[in-house]
Amino acid sequence: MIKPKLYDEIEINEFDYVPISLGGHKGIIMKAEEYTSPQSGKTSLKVSVDTAKDDKQPEYFKEQYKNDNRIDKRWSNSAIKFISLGEEENQVKMLKAFITAYENSNNCKFDWNKDWEQLKGKKIGLVFGMEEYESQDGTLKTNNKLREFRSIDKVDNVKIPKVKKLDNSYVDYEEYINSKNSSNETFSNSGNVVEISTDDLPF
Repeated sequence: MIKPKLYDEIEINEFDYVPISLGGHKGIIMKAEEYTSPQSGKTSLKVSVDTAKDDKQPEYFKEQYKNDNRIDKRWSNSAIKFISLGEEENQVKMLKAFITAYENSNNCKFDWNKDWEQLKGKKIGLVFGMEEYESQDGTLKTNNKLREFRSIDKVDNVKIPKVKKLDNSYVDYEEYINSKNSSNETFSNSGNVVEISTDDLPF
């Protein structure tokens, strides 16, 4: 057995990993910018968030980023939401829901004469839901991801969203958990470890 050259220089941070809890959280907008997909050419609003200092899991993604030992560490993809900037009714509805949540959370009006930078550092309510994905070894796992925005005063009473399954169908959270328990099927909730974004901190 040959000891790798960098073995003694590599630092390992061992910490107890706790996934972001499902449901509502008090949040902060870290960054908001227009993003054009290189595949489709469609433009969306890319919103990166963190939990607020007074949330039940304060500054969760900042702490996760700090504890990431990878050289090319990235802000968690679970804390990023893309909102279409298209003109279709359902697309405009999603954008308006986000803007409304921002306005209600900060007691202000969105200024359409300014750019998206006006959102940085502002409060907003976050809702996290569970999603299935297939790991590199082919096993089924779940990840808790940002699914919706809400007014920050509404997050304490938010119902956990439906679970997004691998086939893109949705099932009630309680039904999903009960089906796993009744079949004695095991699954791993890896939280936000494997899915990462392509944007570096700091914001």
